[in-house]
Amino acid sequence: MELILLVILAALVFEYINGFHDTANSIATVVSTKVLTPRQAVVMAAFTNLTGALLGTAVAKTISSGLVDSKVVNVTSEMLVCALAGAIIWNLWTWWFGMPSSSSHALIGGLCGAALAGAHGNWSAIIWAQPDPYHWTRSGGLLYKVIIPMISSPMGGFILGFTIMALFYVLISVLRLTPRIINMTFGKAQILSAAAMGLMHGTNDAQKTMGIIALALMAGTAAGDFDKLPRMFSFLYYPAQGPSIYAAWNARGEMLRDGRGALQNYIQAAQSFERAAKNKNMAAQYNLARLLWEGKGVPANLKEAVGLIQKAAEQGYYPAQTNLAQLYFDGVGVPKDPALGSNWLARASTNLPSGEIAFAYRKLHGQPSETSAAIEWLKQKAENGNADAKISLAVAHALGKGVAPNETEAFRLMQEAAHRKHPDALYNLGLMYLNGKGTPVNESEAFRCFTLAANTEGIKAWIKVVCALTMAAGTAAGGWRIIRTLGHKMVKLQPINGFCAETSSAFVIFIATTLGIPVSTTHNISAAIMGVGCARRFNALRWTIVERMVWAWIFTIPVTAGIAYGLVRLLQAFKVIP
Repeated sequence: MELILLVILAALVFEYINGFHDTANSIATVVSTKVLTPRQAVVMAAFTNLTGALLGTAVAKTISSGLVDSKVVNVTSEMLVCALAGAIIWNLWTWWFGMPSSSSHALIGGLCGAALAGAHGNWSAIIWAQPDPYHWTRSGGLLYKVIIPMISSPMGGFILGFTIMALFYVLISVLRLTPRIINMTFGKAQILSAAAMGLMHGTNDAQKTMGIIALALMAGTAAGDFDKLPRMFSFLYYPAQGPSIYAAWNARGEMLRDGRGALQNYIQAAQSFERAAKNKNMAAQYNLARLLWEGKGVPANLKEAVGLIQKAAEQGYYPAQTNLAQLYFDGVGVPKDPALGSNWLARASTNLPSGEIAFAYRKLHGQPSETSAAIEWLKQKAENGNADAKISLAVAHALGKGVAPNETEAFRLMQEAAHRKHPDALYNLGLMYLNGKGTPVNESEAFRCFTLAANTEGIKAWIKVVCALTMAAGTAAGGWRIIRTLGHKMVKLQPINGFCAETSSAFVIFIATTLGIPVSTTHNISAAIMGVGCARRFNALRWTIVERMVWAWIFTIPVTAGIAYGLVRLLQAFKVIP
């Protein structure tokens, strides 16, 4: 328990340092162009960072579950402390020398280094690449979420900054605007662009710490550290977010589509299916395809419908495989190919539905493999208040696996686990209400449970607020050393230059945040400033400063990974962690 609180404290320290370390990213140009005073700029940045941190959680989800494979390595609180220590050390070192390095990449490097050490050198502990053949924007892993954006996002900032600045130079030349009019106009416009930059910084950077805190709380919950906490501390309980959340979105969509337990609503049904389909729930992919095929709740789109059916079929979903086989037999939406249709029918024959209710549950760490021993072990854990153990026991009673069937006891245990807002328990409770397992059939109650389970997705509100306030406090502390490098040493800026750089960078970060990509705000604004400087003339940049910055960018992930790796290995040598 104390160690988890230490992780949260370390994460908030990182967030505070991130605030004053990266403050320069959003206010360097507006200060250097003298549009705002440093004090005014810091106040504005603190407010916009706070607001941005409360918007969205796609980046936090990437950090908490998209980079480290939990099946290979169990991320412990000690490992998270080491990851944060590596990031904090690098951030303070670069801040001291006034180098605008990336806090985002420092954290990612620390996390990957700690995971690699925790897995005893097993490189598969890091999720390197998860390509999505249908939508590249949904691809995951280190390659698609970090390495490619690490190169492409600064390039985007540079090209966009250069292009916008060049267009303005042409416009100024054509309209023959005087320097006084230009400075007056863009002096006011730059306040808006700086505010947008601060907002985007908050949406991307604050979320990384949210992901780390979520990881720590998930680890503590899985270890049973919060099983006997008083009710007032129940907000710390944070079960890992698994497939049950997306199964709940799908079940909710089915009930809305069919008008069971709720008024029939094809639009809301399509939205629920889409939410689950994006996260590779094959039933939702097929259900969404049917709506797209019929044009119910969404515009009819035969091509996308066939693509989703194909995707669900490839994952082994029986209805999708039989449907795809029929499409090939009939030549509807796909070229007619009876041989391929027969092939899909053969594959479907190996995936016949069992007819058994597909309850969601997970095997606990340390659970015995032998059935009777596992049941006794689960009973003991359940008596100590462990919700995951209660869910596993409830499923065993409901299906008669390892124990005598007892649907009443299954329902009681599932209700107890659902009180902790556990997504697996809420989803399973919905299934029990829907199928009359241990309770009379109650479709409206089933719909409510599915909705509650679906809404557990994402980062908890209190984590968002704490991280947002911490970053705002760090921002208020300022970061004049880095402001000098970005706003004075690298290139001399005018208000129009600052406006173009901030607008370009904010746009790139907005796109990345929408896609859940943890990009570097530092890299983007720095590259945008370079692009703006080059639009004037290439020798306007002080290339020695640029070279130092680029080297800092290159070394961030390897150095922080190395520090975190070394710290974890040290703890392993002293038997602090296995």
